[in-house]
Amino acid sequence: MALQFVLGSAGSGKSGYVFRKTVKEAQKNLKKNYYVVVPEQFTMQTQRELVRLQEKNSIMNIDVVSFQRLAYRIFDELGKTNMAVLEETGKNLVLRKVAEERMDDLCVMQGNMKKMGYISEVKSLISELTQYNIDPDTLETFIEEQNMPPAFSYKLQDILTMYRGFRSAISGMYITAEEVLEAFCDMAEESKLLQDAVLVFDGFTGFTPIQNNVLYRLMGIVSDIYVTVTIDPAEDIYSYHDMQELFAMSKKTVASLMKMAEEKHFEVTEPVVLKNPKADRFREAPVLRFLEQNLFRTRHHSYEKKDEKEIKEGIEILSLPNPRRELQYAAEEIARLVHTGAYRYRDFAIISGAIEEYGSYVPQIMEEFGIPFFLDTTKNILLHPFLEFVRSLLQVIEDNFSEEAMFRYLRCGLSQISEDEIDLLENYVLAAGIRGKKKWEARFIYTTHEVAEEDLEALNELRIRVMEPFSELTAVFHKKGATVRECTTALYQFIVSLQIEQQLKYRENQYKEAKDLAKAKEYAQIYRIVMDILDKMATLLGDEVMDISEYAKVLEAGFEAAKVGVIPGGYDCVMIGDIERTRLDDIKVLFIVGVNDGIVPKSDNRGGIISQLEREELAKNHMELAPTARERVFIQRFYLYLAVTKPSKKLYLTYARVGSDGSAKRPSYFIHMIEGLFPGLKAELITGEQVDETLVTPESSMAFLLEGLYQEDAGWNDEKEVLWQALLHWYEEEPAYQEQVKAILDAAELKYHAEPISRAVAKALYGNELKNSVTRLEQYAACACAHFLTYGLRLQERELFEFRMTDMGNIYHQALENYSRYLKESSYSWFDITEEAQKQLMERAMEEAIASSGNAAMADTAANRYQVAKMKKIFARTIWALTSQIRQGKFEPSQFEVGFSYTDDLNAVNFKLSEEEHMRLQGRIDRIDTYEDKDKLYVKIIDYKSGNTGFELLSLYHGLKLQLVVYMNAAMELFAKQNPAKEVVPAGMFYYHIDDPMVEGTGSESEEEIRRKILENLRLDGVVNTEDDIYRAMDVELSGKSNVLPISVNKDGTVRKSDKAVDKEEFRLIADYASYRIAEAGNAILKGNTEVNPYLLKNRSSCDYCPYAAVCGFDKKIPGYEVRRLEELSSEEIYERMKEVF
Repeated sequence: MALQFVLGSAGSGKSGYVFRKTVKEAQKNLKKNYYVVVPEQFTMQTQRELVRLQEKNSIMNIDVVSFQRLAYRIFDELGKTNMAVLEETGKNLVLRKVAEERMDDLCVMQGNMKKMGYISEVKSLISELTQYNIDPDTLETFIEEQNMPPAFSYKLQDILTMYRGFRSAISGMYITAEEVLEAFCDMAEESKLLQDAVLVFDGFTGFTPIQNNVLYRLMGIVSDIYVTVTIDPAEDIYSYHDMQELFAMSKKTVASLMKMAEEKHFEVTEPVVLKNPKADRFREAPVLRFLEQNLFRTRHHSYEKKDEKEIKEGIEILSLPNPRRELQYAAEEIARLVHTGAYRYRDFAIISGAIEEYGSYVPQIMEEFGIPFFLDTTKNILLHPFLEFVRSLLQVIEDNFSEEAMFRYLRCGLSQISEDEIDLLENYVLAAGIRGKKKWEARFIYTTHEVAEEDLEALNELRIRVMEPFSELTAVFHKKGATVRECTTALYQFIVSLQIEQQLKYRENQYKEAKDLAKAKEYAQIYRIVMDILDKMATLLGDEVMDISEYAKVLEAGFEAAKVGVIPGGYDCVMIGDIERTRLDDIKVLFIVGVNDGIVPKSDNRGGIISQLEREELAKNHMELAPTARERVFIQRFYLYLAVTKPSKKLYLTYARVGSDGSAKRPSYFIHMIEGLFPGLKAELITGEQVDETLVTPESSMAFLLEGLYQEDAGWNDEKEVLWQALLHWYEEEPAYQEQVKAILDAAELKYHAEPISRAVAKALYGNELKNSVTRLEQYAACACAHFLTYGLRLQERELFEFRMTDMGNIYHQALENYSRYLKESSYSWFDITEEAQKQLMERAMEEAIASSGNAAMADTAANRYQVAKMKKIFARTIWALTSQIRQGKFEPSQFEVGFSYTDDLNAVNFKLSEEEHMRLQGRIDRIDTYEDKDKLYVKIIDYKSGNTGFELLSLYHGLKLQLVVYMNAAMELFAKQNPAKEVVPAGMFYYHIDDPMVEGTGSESEEEIRRKILENLRLDGVVNTEDDIYRAMDVELSGKSNVLPISVNKDGTVRKSDKAVDKEEFRLIADYASYRIAEAGNAILKGNTEVNPYLLKNRSSCDYCPYAAVCGFDKKIPGYEVRRLEELSSEEIYERMKEVF
């Protein structure tokens, strides 16, 4: 019985030596068992290598196992197969339950327990404690004996609470994966298979404490143990000084095994030292051999030959723009080298210290170059459609069938409801305000703009299909005292009822047909993974009583730990993985990408539950856990040494100048170290794609084709132009790419041409007689396309069950109309109504307006109910302000809500566009005030606005704000017809902003002063006729700045000049110009203009709030699309331009 070490530096042939020795001895001793123990991810390739070494390509008495698999072999032999091992997902489930039960006992960790991923952190820590032989009793003793800082001591007490709770919860039912080896140690002596067996340990950089226990127990049971150790033959393996030594891990391993052998009286034979350069990995690569012999050595040499070309045959360093370009360069090189015929894809590997970042680019780039690959990572499955299905299902019940939860569930793709049906249902639910289980269970009875009475039957059938599977599930989850087992069973039955397994199988087959084997493998595993989690829920927590919220959290914890593993789709593929985790075997060329500061070596940001400082504190007190941050630095250095010595032909080191997030990146210290070892080697700076390297496959060449379409911007030379033309010709002649290239060329030549619809189409859409609101014409002036989409195609935004600004505006208008009517019917007028009577009338007016609106959304939420209360307050302020304004003048409200829809007798709203075509405007004037003075009748109109709309002469000039002027024209003509004996004169046209403004003050103002400020804030905005001093009849108290009108007067009583104060001629010019713009717009509409022509005026654009941004296709980058930059003009310039029209 003996222990023997097989020593040698990286690439010296240690594995080959022990494999050949094992095969040779196994063939001589067929009754003896040989176990080759390797890390889990090495088992397959080790089996392949051992079979290859056998004469008959079979291994009868050699078994390739990992530590775990060796344990299970012995369990099978001894009939101990009833031991249930708790996997990672099961641990999360148990820990979530323990956390809920013991939450009140936790001090430091209590606030974090419900955070996403925190349970997984607790699970990792407990696994680490188990791996390092620290049980709850050991931890408790440590806490009692060591004088730790109070905060850390409380944290350790919390960890102990969770640890004990976890062990207690699984006691007698499960063991953890970490405890498998403990159980193995207890049974090893009973095994006949291990008696006199030979064990070979290969591929390990060291052993954990529990693995050391296994080796200790096996000494004396097995006949021989061979252990390969990576170490420079020149090193003294028995002399260990510090972790800073490159081979510190190897020396610690040897020392540990030597000590165990001594305690067990297990013979240690002379080690085998391999140092034959003719038999090692680098026999054809002297540069790589020099690298292995000098890297990280205290006494190293510089490479004597300064010829960069010779050095580059073994090592190249490249600086590239970003991570994506690094991977693209690697793909280019792999494709180029494979095409030489000297390499297979399996001869290459790509590794990185940031595989999560680099891995996201891998599929697209490798597929572009036609390179088969295997990405060695495990995939988190939280976003998989099946998990999303289960999680959304529980959210539906927890949120009582809320809109968000229901459509999250329906849109996960497994609900057996089609996308069209979901769209139809969602539109109705949003419009009708279907929220909550009761509304989903009740028959849909409300019609909407899209859903008529006859459509409800089909919608109700759809509703029943959606809700039917939920009846059993909701009944169980809502049952008082429902256990986890009952809930899980109901959830399983729901899954079965929707044939989820069959749906997943169908998708798996689809991915297989599409040759997407990774996705197919994922779908093949996912159902079993979820069923396993549900099974563990029922087994571990079966009799526990949980509400839906707790159940969802526990299940989520199980999902967090679940991973989907993938295996290579074939043998001949490029291996892509992590510097430390991925095991590489017999590769010729290696690319290490991302050799940047912070990646190589990797920044140890692992805070975890126990911080790095706390780990160092534990280490000082002789509690061994996973390596500290300082130790990790040296361990990473050893792994880096192992990585760079893997290739037998060539090593590529690349680093990015800019990260994926756009931040500047520095090369790793390792780059400078390599340049120091090889003075003739410098990093090659690559600024962009090399054309000759990208032209490898039709897919990879496509980028060059696209670049050529914009060659004027790229500054190409004739050589590149000739190459591009040749490539284009190849694509055009190749049937498989003709259609794709034609589409690309068509897109490159895309230009926007404004093409109107024909008069016939315009007539079909609008008729010979345009029946318009003024708002419609204003929209046309803003953008002809938006007008066409709204009024021609009648597109509408999705109807929502909500209380909108437009709804508020309608209620305000109705309430004001009601108030005016009630006031007219009463014995009061605006001038003499008492405060008490005013209050009664306005409350009645508002309540009736709210009731008549029929908007159920007003009472749907607390926020909406608050808004209604606020509206009542604003309305009260409005009545007060309007009354104050009226009382401050001589004008009397004459008419309210004056409609002029399609009347024949008003020229102001009827326009003859041609012999056959006419346009009629519709609208409603909110209020008309009048004042008679001798033979003149002065007219003032008020338009109530709940939004912040003001009068702007410039907007009127460009046709964007015409409504107020059109209403004034209609009122003037209407009163002229009604009062033929009077001269009807426009006094003013105004907007009143419905509001209850906050005003600034010192706090010492009287109530009267506050009211004056409020009234000033609410003054009318519009145009005042300054002739005949009629403005004084609208504000008899006018002095300085008016608090009723948008004007001010000088000390001499004249009106200060502004675009709000106009004389009679300017008033007429404005009126005529508005009519001109309306006729112009009407003609253009009937001519079929639908141009995408948004305006830009000052800082405003018609695109700002346009709902059609996704429809019109407007893009400044596409030739032909242009913004109309409207001129900014002074009032004088505007009037001059208006005069030019006439």
